[in-house]
Amino acid sequence: MEIKQILLSEHSRIASEKILASILQNPLNFDALMDCFFDKEYRICQRASWPVGVIGEKQPELLIPYLPRMIHNLEKPLHDAIIRNTVRTWQFMAIPDEFQGHIFDICFKFITDPKKAIAIRAFSITVCANICSTIPELREELATAIEDQIEFGSSGFVNRAMKTIKMLRS
Repeated sequence: MEIKQILLSEHSRIASEKILASILQNPLNFDALMDCFFDKEYRICQRASWPVGVIGEKQPELLIPYLPRMIHNLEKPLHDAIIRNTVRTWQFMAIPDEFQGHIFDICFKFITDPKKAIAIRAFSITVCANICSTIPELREELATAIEDQIEFGSSGFVNRAMKTIKMLRS
């Protein structure tokens, strides 16, 4: 079954698993999934974001060729799921140097926007902290920004924030 057809038929863990199995059987199907992730139809990109997030966690290197489009895709995302799963994948990848500054800026804005979903803000903390490991001069700026956001966070956000601040200042 074609990736887009699976996404249109249902939005579930089963659909996501079908897509992941399809990609394991035929790696060319990964391009089809990414085409759906970048689709302009709200429902398609939303549903594609789940398996993209799973792949980003398990094999983040597969997404590196798509980084320019992922970055561009966040300029006007159709759904929070796109933002959440994009930033989620970035937590697990070694972001190439040429994208680190842009991705840091994007995630820093998410961290400092109390209107953004908690998951997006929490994932963004990890992405920015990972980038700080290669660009240490950003550490204090990030730690200060995270401190300023603690009052707006859930207990999970605060936990991640405190651990990250401690790591940044050690």
